[in-house]
Amino acid sequence: MTAYTVRSSRHTFTVTLAELELEFSLDDGGLRALRRPGEPDVIGRGTPYAGIDVSLAETGWLTERSFARYLNHILYNIPGGVEIVVVIGLGPLKIYDRYRVIGSLITRRISLENAGEDELALCGVRLAISGACVGAPERCRFEAPANVIRPRLPIATLRNDLRYRHWSDATTLETLAFALAPADAPGLLALHNDIVGETLACWYADTSNPARPRVEGDGASVTLLHDIRLAERLRTEVALSVGVQMLLLERAPWREALPRIRQVMSHGRATAPTPPEWLADAAIFVTHPLHYGGFDGMIEALDAIQRLGCTTICLLPVHDIAAPHQHAVEWSPMQPEDLYALRSFSVLDESLGGIEGLRSFVDAAHMRNMRVVIDLPLSGCAADSPYVRDHPEWFCLDQTGQFIRFSGESETLYFDWRNASLRSLAISEALALMEQTGIDGFRVLVARDVPPGWPLGAAVGGSSSLGVTRLIEELYVAMRQRSPDAALLTDLAGPLLASCRDLLIDEAAHHMFTQLAIGRLSVPDMQQWLSDTLAISEPGILRACFTESRHSCVSNPLAEVLRGSRAARMILAGMVGCGYVPLIRAGQEENSDDREFIARLLNARARSIALRRGSIEPEGAHCTDPAIFVVLRRHKEECVVTLLNASPMRRQAILELPRVDLSEGDYLMRDLFDEPLINGNASVVLQRTDLATFPIALGPFAARLLALRPASVSILHAAGGRMQEGDSNIASANDAPAHMAVRRVPDARLRENEGNSYGRV
Repeated sequence: MTAYTVRSSRHTFTVTLAELELEFSLDDGGLRALRRPGEPDVIGRGTPYAGIDVSLAETGWLTERSFARYLNHILYNIPGGVEIVVVIGLGPLKIYDRYRVIGSLITRRISLENAGEDELALCGVRLAISGACVGAPERCRFEAPANVIRPRLPIATLRNDLRYRHWSDATTLETLAFALAPADAPGLLALHNDIVGETLACWYADTSNPARPRVEGDGASVTLLHDIRLAERLRTEVALSVGVQMLLLERAPWREALPRIRQVMSHGRATAPTPPEWLADAAIFVTHPLHYGGFDGMIEALDAIQRLGCTTICLLPVHDIAAPHQHAVEWSPMQPEDLYALRSFSVLDESLGGIEGLRSFVDAAHMRNMRVVIDLPLSGCAADSPYVRDHPEWFCLDQTGQFIRFSGESETLYFDWRNASLRSLAISEALALMEQTGIDGFRVLVARDVPPGWPLGAAVGGSSSLGVTRLIEELYVAMRQRSPDAALLTDLAGPLLASCRDLLIDEAAHHMFTQLAIGRLSVPDMQQWLSDTLAISEPGILRACFTESRHSCVSNPLAEVLRGSRAARMILAGMVGCGYVPLIRAGQEENSDDREFIARLLNARARSIALRRGSIEPEGAHCTDPAIFVVLRRHKEECVVTLLNASPMRRQAILELPRVDLSEGDYLMRDLFDEPLINGNASVVLQRTDLATFPIALGPFAARLLALRPASVSILHAAGGRMQEGDSNIASANDAPAHMAVRRVPDARLRENEGNSYGRV
């Protein structure tokens, strides 16, 4: 039996355990304080915020019309801890606020009971942890890794409600700071004070209904919130469980607390799959056959796409869709979802060449050792589709029973993927298409903010926003059974789909790299953001990123503005250097400078096993200039250091490479872009002691990829077994600065090293 004590005062009752002490209000039932026994509060400072609120269709948020009322509380012994159930009255609802406390971890679950006489239409539940601050406010920092916000934010900057603001770029039109959890993001909000060595983490873990994380502050403390989306009808005397909010108080500074937070967050989660071998080596070209007049024209373009360095083609929807053809070619800037207005899962666009044309295209790609994946149009359905007439139950409905249409659209309806027969049809047709054409997998992009549908007739559990995750899970299992080498790509970045995706398309990284390029995010901020995102994510997950996408014209107009610039090329090199599988949007290569750069970058990546498969260490190497972003990729055969000059000025600095893991001897350093390192030479041979201080120069918004390996190692595995000959010179001792011990390599070793590793693009 766990030892705990309970004491009461006039307005509160307090439960004390070995590691935590929780204090609850006897007025409204809210959690008023959380602390370690005998230590300062980490929540409960400032003006109390309602710990729970419920939104009804008829009246909106209940706390705006009535007060929460404490009714009673019950304590239960559980293995290793205690469960505290606080019963609260709010309007017509009786709310059971359950806190399960084990060690320093709190699991909070909510049950709602309709105590009134009428059926209630629930629209949302808000869970709040108010008055949070760790240590002194001026030392307390806020974090939300894997979202589009700056790291290490002082809580004093959170005075205003920033729920609708993109914190790195206020001009962005659609991107919110926080993504929906747990499908789009982990939903983690954290406070830490590294002076006192304490971290408070709060995240959302319910798999039935999504929640939008957000934060509000008064300068001295913050309120951590998860707004849960619902579309449920609650009958009289019926209870509904919704929402799982987790709290962890860890006695460690932020960076040391992250592994523990990830461990707790991933507890009980299925093991991430092993992606197909070819996917880590992929460079993906995203296009639509109409760019080339159909599948026949695409076959003719394959050689040029391959020369660009792309190994995989991702086709935008080739099904029968309602969009005018020019939208597929130009990506309508105001209506990018038109490409996903599906008419039928079983019919391809005949104007492209139909299923025979797709089969011929896939065969031609496979002859060139290229892969083909296609988009599954799952977001919306064309209003003139026969599905609308024959299966109205397949669509999201509002409370009046009317179809919910895309915002600003009159002809596109939302699918409701909670419907099992709809999922079954989509999966069977996808597998049939794979069987008939030989495609290598699917990319699944979903509407970013699906409204919660109100099903008519029998109740359907869970939110329509998460219904598509069931489809992806079922599709993944069926697809892998049919073809173990097939891949599934998705932009849903949360932990919910960790076990059924092979490649994650990281939209948050796209926005953060853009902010780095335009100077709104500093180099240290970007390195910290990348470190935190990797630390909180599943180990070894494959990620993809892009400088432009079919939707960036709306979600990030700056991406379109930067096309053709040095900054855009720097971003793409940074993504490759940081381990992202590159996504190239058709059209990016039209400018000759961009085409040459993309080809050099992708071919350099194809020759470097560290860039494709090495571990990612954002702080593995250092530079004396704070305007230069540095990341290290480490593999047993080589290391690659990526340097980005995130400024419009030419920079000269000293690169400090790690030596602790390197054995004594000579090391060959090579610029993978064949840019000169010393006196016009792209390669130098250095002693181990010289790696601590290596001079480097970068032009405005320039990128460099420096490969390092023992000079005696001559074989480097290239992607797809392809190897290119090189002809650059290696610097001799006479070329080196006086302080560097650059050694001359015998001619035989020069030829051996050069012919089997890095060639000129």
